[in-house]
Amino acid sequence: MRIMKVLLLCGGEGTRLRPFTHSIPKQLLPVVNKPILYHILEWVASRTPLREIVMITGDNQRVFQQAVGDGSRWGLRISYVYQPRPLGLAHAVLTAETALGRDPFLMYLGDNLLEASLEEYLSVFEEKRLDCLLLLRKVPDPENYGIAEIEGDRVLRVVEKPEKPPSNLALSGLYLFSPAVFRSIRNISPSARGELEITDAIQNLLDRKKKVEYRLLTGWWLDTGSPNALLEANRRLLQKLTPASLGKVINSQVDGCLHLDQDSIIENSRINGPVYIGTGCQIKDSTIGPWVTVGDGGAVTGSTLKNSILFSGVQVENFALDQSIIGHRAQLTGKPGPAQ
Repeated sequence: MRIMKVLLLCGGEGTRLRPFTHSIPKQLLPVVNKPILYHILEWVASRTPLREIVMITGDNQRVFQQAVGDGSRWGLRISYVYQPRPLGLAHAVLTAETALGRDPFLMYLGDNLLEASLEEYLSVFEEKRLDCLLLLRKVPDPENYGIAEIEGDRVLRVVEKPEKPPSNLALSGLYLFSPAVFRSIRNISPSARGELEITDAIQNLLDRKKKVEYRLLTGWWLDTGSPNALLEANRRLLQKLTPASLGKVINSQVDGCLHLDQDSIIENSRINGPVYIGTGCQIKDSTIGPWVTVGDGGAVTGSTLKNSILFSGVQVENFALDQSIIGHRAQLTGKPGPAQ
């Protein structure tokens, strides 16, 4: 059976990214001047043959509908399913059962980004008629992830955030499932934190002798659910930046890759790429980069910025920023002279 649909999970409260997520869902936070969700939809459209997306949201469903609509701008078809309460990943899957139908599907966590194409994994899943294919990645801190214990090509067991991890192989934010997963979800009970865990559902598939295998992900994979991870995603995507000079560069030095959008001006400044500067920005008497994104309508004067993300409309004057994320329309002003 061919996989036809993507189950894209966009629920969750994004507590690790507060205060930004008090007003913006974490999946819509910008990385390289574009919401994380847009990067995911572009990946689905360009790196997979899948065109139907079932998007799970919470009470903020209207925000997502306004942001991505029906998906036609990416050549996709998006439908929406409401999850009243965030009661776990497995609960989200069960909530979408009717929308998914009786076909296999790709489950994708909406705050994850990855580089690899999916073609190889889809082929393995379909040719071997698996009930679950786990995409695993070696991590330095396995106690913070769902972890798989393996033997050869076989998955022996999976466990959620174990105190004593049986391996360093983390479950990434992508899973391939057959409809057998729905029965397994119904077979499990809520965990100690009151959620239906996807790891418990996978373990139930294993207990039922269903066909569960794994493959190691190639390329990078990022869970963008924390400030440090968001900055790392910014760096990873800036590595793939295409140079552009649609604005004006006046009496300034540019080293490395610069993407300068239209109606933006760089004056008496130094750019150390990779740097992305959005539309309608004003950069003056400043040093920008490396690894910096300045969102649309930003203004930076007399300042030094590196390894940072500025959301849209941010104004920075006489300030030094490093490893920083600055929210929409924030204003930072230091004392005149050397950047503070």
